[in-house]
Amino acid sequence: MRRRRRYRSSYDRQDFDLKAFLSELGKWAISILVVVTLAYSIVSFGVQSVTMIGQSMEPALSNRDVLLLNKAAYVFREPERFDMVAFKLKEETDGYYNIKRIIGLPGETVEIKNGKIFIDGTLLTELPFDELIMTEGTALDGVKLGDGEYFVMGDNCNNSEDSRFVNIGNLSIKEIRGKIVYRISPRNRWGSVNR
Repeated sequence: MRRRRRYRSSYDRQDFDLKAFLSELGKWAISILVVVTLAYSIVSFGVQSVTMIGQSMEPALSNRDVLLLNKAAYVFREPERFDMVAFKLKEETDGYYNIKRIIGLPGETVEIKNGKIFIDGTLLTELPFDELIMTEGTALDGVKLGDGEYFVMGDNCNNSEDSRFVNIGNLSIKEIRGKIVYRISPRNRWGSVNR
C-alpha cells in the first residue's frame, strides 16, 4: 500500500489569534493617528508658504516673492515693532494674504506729520524705509491703538494700502496669521527677511 505524502501549502494556517490581531491593528491605528495629527499641526500651526503680491513692501520684498510664514511665531510672544506680518481681514475669504510691517503696538498713538512717524509724540527712528510719507491718512490726527491692535505699513510707504486707510485700519491680533521669516524664491534672493 502506498502512503500519501502530505505537502504543506501556504493555505495551511495556524489558529487565528484575535487578541494579537487586535493588538497589531491598534498599534497601526495609533501610528496613523499620530502622523495625521502631526501633519495637521504643521499645516495649521507651523509654517506655510505665501506669495507677495504687489510692490507695497519694496525694496525688502518684491512682487511674486515666495515667503515662509511662521504661524506659531505669536503663540508664546507678542508681535514686535518692525516685524513683517501676513494677515487677512475678517471679511476676506480668498487665499490671498496681505503682507506689511508692524509700526504701532497696542496702547500707542501713531501720528504722521511732516512726512515722519511719531509714536506717542516721539519721532520713530531706524525705520526700514527712508522716504518721506506723502499720505498721512487716518494717522494725520493720530490713531490710538487699543488692546491687541497693531498699526501696519508697507515699506514702499507711498505705494501701500495699509493701516492709514479705513478699509484696512488697525489690525487685531486675531487677523495676524503669523510672521514672515524667510524668502524661498527667487533663488538668488534666498534668506531671512527679518529686517
